Amino acid sequence: MITLYKFFRFFYNKLGLKNVRLLNNVKYYSIFYLLNYKKTINEYKLKQIYFKLSDKKSIEKYFNKYSNQECVIVGNGPSLNRLDLSKINNIKTFGVNSIFLMTKKNGFKPSFYMVEDRLVVKHNTDQIIDYDVEHKFFPSFYKDKLAGSKGNYFNLDSRFYRDEYNIMNSTNIKFSENFSKVAYAGQSVTYLNMQLAHYMGFKTVYLIGVDFNYILPKDVVKDGRVWISKGDDPNHFDKSYFGKGKESNDPQLHKTIFAYKKAEEVFSNHNKQIINLTPDTKLDVFEKKDFNSIF
Repeated sequence: MITLYKFFRFFYNKLGLKNVRLLNNVKYYSIFYLLNYKKTINEYKLKQIYFKLSDKKSIEKYFNKYSNQECVIVGNGPSLNRLDLSKINNIKTFGVNSIFLMTKKNGFKPSFYMVEDRLVVKHNTDQIIDYDVEHKFFPSFYKDKLAGSKGNYFNLDSRFYRDEYNIMNSTNIKFSENFSKVAYAGQSVTYLNMQLAHYMGFKTVYLIGVDFNYILPKDVVKDGRVWISKGDDPNHFDKSYFGKGKESNDPQLHKTIFAYKKAEEVFSNHNKQIINLTPDTKLDVFEKKDFNSIF
């Protein structure tokens, strides 16, 4: 049995099974979980420790609460500086990561706030805890780090980030239709917000600040998939966002595309829509419109 296991493990590591097109989803995932059972068990244990029934019920209160309404998911690209955010004060908004820098800048504060990125948490723990937003959402495994933040904690399935999970494009991305039960990673925190907005019942989701045009500064030091900044950040609305001395993750936009296409598919199937209002955005997955023509 051990020898057979080692054989299949060797086969998996060499091919990643990503080119084995004859396997259907059920067979693929069965093999995937068998060969990566230790990591899967560890992730299950983390869920048991941190994600409680009370967390699930806390999120259930948001189900279809904003049915058929419009909302804005606010990315943190530099184009955000070109928009008059006072125009969206009367609409529900989702802010992410270090959006509190924009709050300090011009007073804009989102209705909902979410952080997923471990490096954002690492460099901004106190600011995240102290950020005065009524509705906060964090992966449950941040409970210890963000103790006292009074947020809603959700069950994040983060296997999308694991190398061995880099499987066939048609099967490696999921979209949650029940955010109170599970949310699926998709390379960008905006993807999680799309799942949450869908769960809340929003019919139209507008995107701003999603420039989708990352620049790799010459002075950045790469440590695997982590970028270590030596100067100003050109990829966000504030040059200190991931500025000197801060670490950030390689955005891997090619993976984000898979997630956004999945979101577009799900929204369309439910007669909902995602519209990109970001000026000069490089993201072509969603319909584009002009911010000032909508607001």
